[in-house]
Amino acid sequence: MTVTTSPPAVSRMDPRIRQRRVDVRRQEGRRRLKALIVLLAVTVLAGAGWAAARSPLLDVDHIEVEGAVRTPLEEVAAATGLRLGAAMVDVDERAVAAGVESLPWVRTAVVHREWPGTLVIRVDERDARAAVPRDGDRWALIDGNGRVLADVEVQPEGLVRIEGLEALPAPGGTVPDAASALAVAAALTPEMAGRTEAVAVVEGGHVELKLNPRGTVRLGPAQDLGAKLRSTETVLSSVGTEDLAVLDVRLPSSPVLTRG
Repeated sequence: MTVTTSPPAVSRMDPRIRQRRVDVRRQEGRRRLKALIVLLAVTVLAGAGWAAARSPLLDVDHIEVEGAVRTPLEEVAAATGLRLGAAMVDVDERAVAAGVESLPWVRTAVVHREWPGTLVIRVDERDARAAVPRDGDRWALIDGNGRVLADVEVQPEGLVRIEGLEALPAPGGTVPDAASALAVAAALTPEMAGRTEAVAVVEGGHVELKLNPRGTVRLGPAQDLGAKLRSTETVLSSVGTEDLAVLDVRLPSSPVLTRG
């Protein structure tokens, strides 16, 4: 038996369709090539930018400090935790500010970069409001929040003396139980401040004024201070104080004077 096979039928593609397919493949190839070129360019630029950011031209070359009057500049620089030569882009401004704000006198610190190589730190310092005697012959200067700012050998003029506070921390710490005495010190008029030798914290957290040259004013709790101090000034301005022992204004409407 003889089997005869015939060749498969061959269809011819329209030349226009073939050309269209060729054009489509060429366009796809060009698009892929363009995408590859863009990717390579971005990679090269990113690498160049990374290298440039860490080049010696963009290192921390200078640290400028503004507003520091009582804080030594070398202490500010040390508190930043930075070293000269560190990359500017790696500077954590918040962390640097927090380090500077840990210094006793510093209330706030604002940090910003000035390119290419300068770090600027603007410092706002605290004000001393009172002096507290420490063991020995030293004085702890504290601000209105009870933060210890410094230890000094001589009590500065113009600062209220506060007695009766214990467990004084080192500079940078906060004095416990100082709020009442500080509130009284802040409420004193210039005239009363001039007549007051010390603000004393006594048993129960009550507050007294030790007058100059003699006499004690019992204020009790640091409440209704305006009325208590007005009552004190009224009595002191109307009576002799040479033999004054105690003036009790815990009830400001009914002050009690004791002589001795």
